[in-house]
Amino acid sequence: MLFKEYKVDDFLIELSSEAPSPGGGSTAALVAALSASLNSMVYSLTVGKKSYENLENEDKKKMLILQKEAKEFIKKSQEFMENDREDFLGLMNCYKLPKNTDEEIKFRKEKIKENTIKAMKTPLSLAEECIKFYENIDFAIKYGNKNLISDAGVATILLHSAIESAIINVKVNLSFLIGEDFVKDIENKCNSLLNNSYVKKCNLINEVEKIIYPKKSL
Repeated sequence: MLFKEYKVDDFLIELSSEAPSPGGGSTAALVAALSASLNSMVYSLTVGKKSYENLENEDKKKMLILQKEAKEFIKKSQEFMENDREDFLGLMNCYKLPKNTDEEIKFRKEKIKENTIKAMKTPLSLAEECIKFYENIDFAIKYGNKNLISDAGVATILLHSAIESAIINVKVNLSFLIGEDFVKDIENKCNSLLNNSYVKKCNLINEVEKIIYPKKSL
């Protein structure tokens, strides 16, 4: 059964069980989907309302575009949930390959490496997709229904959490690839994504707090 077909309780029960999947990678993608869903809610409760009608025509058009993109990102995040499960189970199967002869040992080693790289690339791609979504949230904070700006703030926090969680899953696989030429480049990319995300998160949360909890003079 696909993750998107699970009830919330079913997913949590399976996540907390001894089942090999879902795990941290699929959960990271779920968090990304939750972030996009919250931000989409801000748009859903803005479009057609007074706050929407007061916008300039260009901003109205952009909001509709970003609302559509948010919904597409929800679906894409769900796909990442499935991809992570497939990658992990595929990698685990490689460890079960026979290793009785030199040929079998060599083949097993090659398949483990191949699937470890695959398992590393999926959360990395998730993090790269997530970092782009900050622009979507930024617009919701600036032009969305002001009564829902705190929800856009939570979407911001969740997005950063999704990126941090994805990078953890990159690194756990990357640790088995130490010595490969591409490892340093991946490390640098991970650090760049984390730093960039942290700055964006802090900036957006500051904007949210200015709106929802402005400092009052005593």
